[in-house]
Amino acid sequence: MSTNTVRLAALCTSLLFYAVSSVAATLPAPKVDENYGKVHFVDSEGKGVCVISVPKVSVTTNFDSGNTSCQNNRATSFWLENVSSATLINLYENEACSDNQSDSNFYFKLKTVKQPTHWYSGEAQIPMRIDELRAYESPGELISGKYTRVEKSFVGKDLLSDDLDERLSCVYIERSQPVN
Repeated sequence: MSTNTVRLAALCTSLLFYAVSSVAATLPAPKVDENYGKVHFVDSEGKGVCVISVPKVSVTTNFDSGNTSCQNNRATSFWLENVSSATLINLYENEACSDNQSDSNFYFKLKTVKQPTHWYSGEAQIPMRIDELRAYESPGELISGKYTRVEKSFVGKDLLSDDLDERLSCVYIERSQPVN
């Protein structure tokens, strides 16, 4: 082989290596599923009704629609797993997730206050009955041991003496957005 052929081969190899390394350096990183926490719902026997992942921004889950694994009017309790601080979790009796203050409606608007918020004791989760939320009547009242506040609540007069468990129909979750 002549010297020119060797030089040309070396130049081509160098250019090929440079091109491959440049392309590899500009490929996007594989998408990683971001986890902002989960809200678990269970029935009166402690069996899972469904789990709603905390979204990047917000999500409305209507338990009565066919678009969810959540079962309407089955959840009696819920617990939080690794939920970001300042996340809003609104629980509604009505399928529209509305603040309608009718006689047969209820809603509870909760906000987490610790990063992250877990409802665990050791390895065991500590669920809270939906009906227990009615005890927190003052806006901003902290739920004992849960690092969660009840921001606002309403229980219609037709439900004042009824158990609120197994009446949950809609959940709205909004994650607090980081400051840029």
